[in-house]
Amino acid sequence: MMKFIFFILFMSFMMISNKMIMFYYNSLFFLTFMMICIFMFKNFILINISMMWGLDYYSVLLMMMSVWIMSLMMMCLSEFKMLKLLVFMSLLMILILFFLTLDLIVFNFLFEVSLIPTFMLIIYWGVNPDRLSASYYLMMYMLLISFPLLVYIFWLYYSLFSMKFMLMKLLMSLFEFEMWSYMMIYMSFFIKLPMYMFHVWLTKAHVEAPVYGSMVLAGVLLKMGSYGLIRLMEIFIKSSLKFNYMIISMGIVGSVLVSIICLNVLDMKKLVAYSSVVHMNLMLCSLLNLQKMGFLGSYIMMVGHGLCSSGLFYMVNMYYKMTKSRLLMLNKGLINTSMKSMMIWWFILCVINFSVPFSLNFISEILLLMSIMNWDYMLMMYLMFICFFSSVYSLYLFSYVQHGSGYYEIQNFSSSLIKEFLVVKLHIYPLILMLLNLMMYL
Repeated sequence: MMKFIFFILFMSFMMISNKMIMFYYNSLFFLTFMMICIFMFKNFILINISMMWGLDYYSVLLMMMSVWIMSLMMMCLSEFKMLKLLVFMSLLMILILFFLTLDLIVFNFLFEVSLIPTFMLIIYWGVNPDRLSASYYLMMYMLLISFPLLVYIFWLYYSLFSMKFMLMKLLMSLFEFEMWSYMMIYMSFFIKLPMYMFHVWLTKAHVEAPVYGSMVLAGVLLKMGSYGLIRLMEIFIKSSLKFNYMIISMGIVGSVLVSIICLNVLDMKKLVAYSSVVHMNLMLCSLLNLQKMGFLGSYIMMVGHGLCSSGLFYMVNMYYKMTKSRLLMLNKGLINTSMKSMMIWWFILCVINFSVPFSLNFISEILLLMSIMNWDYMLMMYLMFICFFSSVYSLYLFSYVQHGSGYYEIQNFSSSLIKEFLVVKLHIYPLILMLLNLMMYL
């Protein structure tokens, strides 16, 4: 793994002399293919690279997705801008180290440091004046709630004299904690997902962030919360068995309510952001019932939702650049313009978003529903509402944007943007290829 880190450091040093943006995203695509070669031998991956860094089954695909999404973010840039590329490369380095670390204090440090590049993406390169309030929401939610976790980590070190995940699994799996300790440990990761009632920062951040900020938020940063839950639930297993039911009940009800809210949203970007909240709460419920099927479905959902939601945000931004508006009522009838060449890709992303058979999200949602109903059969009615409303708002988004007679139907849009087509296809092709080889998740 050290060669990948040195690879990114070399790319950062090359910014001094190389001014071609194509060099950077092609290098990251090449780095992703190198990681695929390692993943082919995932059954023989060494858990420990050193005492502090390591690689396992859950981290390898998320690390590959981080590099892939970051390369697609660089393709969004029209020209070389050193400050933006420096922020992108620093964020990529933080993400790779986060998925490699095996030490709890370094894990928490990288989890919080990832907010700094995200904060810069929103507050410096956002468009609307509301980006200031969105940035404050982001920082206050994350920092204030994660401070109790830091205090608790110090207490754990005082008790165990070790922060290594493997040793903590052996020593802490037999201990039980009270509800307040449980909330102190997990709340920072619940908010990052985000859990219902603490999801306000996500919609504000998505709406005010530029397109590459929304792509990395939906594609990778939300998955840091679920990955942190996987790591910590292996350690505090008995406390998780004792208190997880509270978060599951809140997540199920929250998914239904947010699905209904999606039908009343007029901003396309906010609608896609709320759909991310629905999927993440459903994934959280499956993750917390501590079944192997739930873990597998959550893992597939992380990858599928990351690519699909990132592609939807890119498509919304593409229409925003053409029409100068994200409102649904001003983006009607785009099938009558020269933008009709994008209709099929818009349709594919919308149907993948509500898990159409047979897509990668469909496989993950089947596993999620099976694990949740296996945990409590009485939740089936809530799950039916979630699945129904998910399909309703996704098809509503597609039909409302493409059909009808809108104000912009007389405009002559440019449909010769080859790079835009390529970015959308590079979101969809990995979803199709991973669907054809589901054995990679076993």
